[in-house]
Amino acid sequence: MELDVSGLSCPMPIIKLKKFLAENPEKDLVVTLVLSDRGGLKDVPAFCRQQSLGCELLADNDELRFKIWRQD
Repeated sequence: MELDVSGLSCPMPIIKLKKFLAENPEKDLVVTLVLSDRGGLKDVPAFCRQQSLGCELLADNDELRFKIWRQD
């Protein structure tokens, strides 16, 4: 799954991600979060740590791509 929040400034990408996770409660979930706000470099990993989610930066160019996962 991919969640594209490009063009949104923080905190909106985190708010959209939180809503997406709530709407998709399955235990084994992997989502690619695409964003353009450079604040996401700090905000996304911090949010993932708070929520006990796995997080990996996949690409750091004009757009940021994070792989985020939730497992049992």
